[in-house]
Amino acid sequence: MSEVLDHYLQESRLTSTTEGGRLVLETAAGMTPAGLIANPVFFSGAMSRPDVAAAGLRSLVEIASTRYFNPIPGGFASLDPVVTAQGDRLRCEAFSACNGVYARLDLLSDSFDEASLGFGTTNIDINAPLALALASVRAQDRLHLSVGPEHIEFETPHGVATERKVKLPERWVRALAETQSLATMLQPRARLDAMAWRRFVNALSMSGGSGAGQSMWLVPSGASLRQTSRAQVGAIALSGTARLSALKRLQHLVQSVNIYGPSVSAETRAAISAWEFLLPGARLTLMLSPEPYRGFSGEGAMLQVLGKAQAEDALTIGELLAWEAHIDQPGLAREMDVPETRIHQGLQVLASAGQVGFDLQEQSYFHRLLPFSESRLEKNYPRLAAARELIALDAVKPDGDRLRVHSEQHFHWVNPTPGSERCTCYFWSKYQGSRGPCKHILAAQLYMS
Repeated sequence: MSEVLDHYLQESRLTSTTEGGRLVLETAAGMTPAGLIANPVFFSGAMSRPDVAAAGLRSLVEIASTRYFNPIPGGFASLDPVVTAQGDRLRCEAFSACNGVYARLDLLSDSFDEASLGFGTTNIDINAPLALALASVRAQDRLHLSVGPEHIEFETPHGVATERKVKLPERWVRALAETQSLATMLQPRARLDAMAWRRFVNALSMSGGSGAGQSMWLVPSGASLRQTSRAQVGAIALSGTARLSALKRLQHLVQSVNIYGPSVSAETRAAISAWEFLLPGARLTLMLSPEPYRGFSGEGAMLQVLGKAQAEDALTIGELLAWEAHIDQPGLAREMDVPETRIHQGLQVLASAGQVGFDLQEQSYFHRLLPFSESRLEKNYPRLAAARELIALDAVKPDGDRLRVHSEQHFHWVNPTPGSERCTCYFWSKYQGSRGPCKHILAAQLYMS
């Protein structure tokens, strides 16, 4: 991305809502149907529930500015969410400063009196004064929202208008890929109505060691949740109760809560969970990493698929997408005349560069287009690059029922059977697949494909 384009013209701001306020969310450079645009305008119109938008944005900013594990006073945090306009909704995404909480605010068509949204993806400026001002917005206020500059003035008597540089943190890019891949593995586990949610969250202790709060397992029990100290089939992991604390400012707006988790057993030690809060005309989704000290950027969830995916499929799919809120995988498979599994793998490749996300409520991918270079895949997934290098060096050989991989003057034996992959290397011995496959398993999979 050109550095000339990579700035905000002004700070985002909120004027008085007494007689009709204006909330202007300034945009950085963004990808649109017309290509890369400096400071695009995605929406300008009235809000039907300004209190929901304001409280949702405040919660997003609180999460983005918080380091839940081992808090560091005054530590660096990025407050600028990634925003995608998709014709009928705005999606605002951010990560906590410790990278262990993913948050997405979806402002749906019911949030706007005028559903005239554009299409594209960019960052928006959320500064500290604006976050404080949003606390004053009420349901009965009249509020006009602008996503993008109300007017653009490139020249002033003192030079260029305010140009605060913005750069999407590299760890956010990796984590955007990991969270979307992990989301496809989650299943609905529980649903709480507003009253049950308030009873549950009011009983939680948000304090605890390392600042992340307590960790526990939850078991659906009727219309509520029961706490337990051990995993069991159907249980939901809540790793760090403090990582739900930002929702307290939304308590009065929550209509119901959907909770998602992967399949677990009595032997499961840690797992991710996703908490989806349904609000009037909006949804706020939080995904928590398996343990408070683990950030999403290092989970390795995408490596299994990326090792099998065909790059040309991803390129073709990318050309066919146009900021859809729902990506029709069967339709793409028919249009490209390929099996649907290849569409899924191609979408995972696009996710690795932040080009698609996954909506748990609608169980479908959505399109976003961040202006990244093609080299990002190799840079963000060095294990995959190392596996391809092993293939290029002819380092993988059959050895009975296993494969032998010669790497760094050592031999490692791999069981490549899907679902039972194992390797004799130190990385696999330490993590047992919880951080994705090692480079030797990836090389074995590439060898067999």
